[in-house]
Amino acid sequence: MSQLVTLDQATVTVSETTTFGPITWQIESGQKWFIAGRNGSGKSVLLELIERGGRVLSGAAAGIPQEVVVVSDAAHLALIDRERHQYDDSDDKLKGTSVADLITELKPVDTVLTELIRRFQLQPLLRQRFRQLSTGETKKVLFVRALASECSMLILDEPLAGLDAASQAVALGSLADFVGGKTVLLVLNDWAALPDWVDHVAYLSDSRLAYQGPMNPAAARSWLHQMVVLTNDTQALPTPLPSSVPALGAEQALVEMRNVCVRFEDRQLFDGLNWRIDPGVHWQVAGANGSGKTTLLSLITGDSPHCYTNDLTVFGFKRGSGESIWQIKQYIGYVSSALHLAYRVSGTVESIIISGFFDSVGVYQRPTAPQKSAAAAWLALIGLTQARQQPFAQQSYGNQRLLLIARALVKQPALLILDEPCLGLDAFNRGLVLALIEKLIQGNQTTVLYVSHDHRDQLPSIENTLRL
Repeated sequence: MSQLVTLDQATVTVSETTTFGPITWQIESGQKWFIAGRNGSGKSVLLELIERGGRVLSGAAAGIPQEVVVVSDAAHLALIDRERHQYDDSDDKLKGTSVADLITELKPVDTVLTELIRRFQLQPLLRQRFRQLSTGETKKVLFVRALASECSMLILDEPLAGLDAASQAVALGSLADFVGGKTVLLVLNDWAALPDWVDHVAYLSDSRLAYQGPMNPAAARSWLHQMVVLTNDTQALPTPLPSSVPALGAEQALVEMRNVCVRFEDRQLFDGLNWRIDPGVHWQVAGANGSGKTTLLSLITGDSPHCYTNDLTVFGFKRGSGESIWQIKQYIGYVSSALHLAYRVSGTVESIIISGFFDSVGVYQRPTAPQKSAAAAWLALIGLTQARQQPFAQQSYGNQRLLLIARALVKQPALLILDEPCLGLDAFNRGLVLALIEKLIQGNQTTVLYVSHDHRDQLPSIENTLRL
């Protein structure tokens, strides 16, 4: 495949009032993209950008515009405006482009055009003027015009809207038969009609790509529901229950390391490391395997003896001053792939979240009504309300990871440590977990320390990076 469109942290204006991005996205020839997102998320603006280009305000954009043919309400209106401009000043008010002339404008493949005219039963309409057609007839004509053309890229923005059920079936079948090697960008609000030939998905939230990557249409529907829930800007994080944990000062550093040095035999990991984590200041820790990421976390959690031999203050406790490890860990929520692998107790989805109140693996006492309500609120946040009484072990690997993050957050710790939270996840589930982390960062209730070595897991909302 060859690369058609490249956007690299591009912020683009497509009109005087519309700015889109920043966005990083690559479209290769022959790919079939499904563009998803809530209403107002920027889907139509993104399609307009690919079709017509725009003024790049920052970042880089290449390959725009392409040779594109569009099926959309906007494309319909543009053609009607063209007709009015060309013919409304004419003495003959019946003048206008015929259906036959319109569908042959884009150099169609004759055999494909003939077959599509037959399928959509357009033969009686060929001599009619385009702007005299009904809404459904117009959509059929636009569809045939686009699919029969030699244009290499199709943009289909709600292409089934206005078609009756029989015509929708013809449209979907024709796409499956004739889309071939064309590059396709498809917007379709009815996910039940998502075609099997789609192979990539881009999920938009607030004019940014929250997720992009390969997709399996059969598995996409429940995933799309969860992405809509997780990227809902109006849905706030659940309100924390009253806590007996002593409150921290608003200006007090959560973690402060001063000139930290860690050596293992002949291997020096840190030498003179100075680092401070303030409340509400989120950090991503990056580095190759063996760079010391896990050791750094163990200094914070108190699981390394090196925390007593260095100048280190955690949640107001000077390490080595008589504090207990539980005084430290009461302020921390922790999720890692190792925890996930070790979490093998039986229990329902609801009970997994409730166990976070007790810092236990499993629930061994009766939860209170407020605790059950809090668990329900977290299930709603991650789109798993319907799975409340289902076994944890029967959930997808990605949903299990979401549940473990919710378990760590149910008591709203001061610091959430996510150690490679996307490790072992497929592309779909990585998108869900990253969307949840973005939601947490936007909520400003817990400070996030996010550890990853994978460049795919960079989060635009985390502006601070410690690279080891």
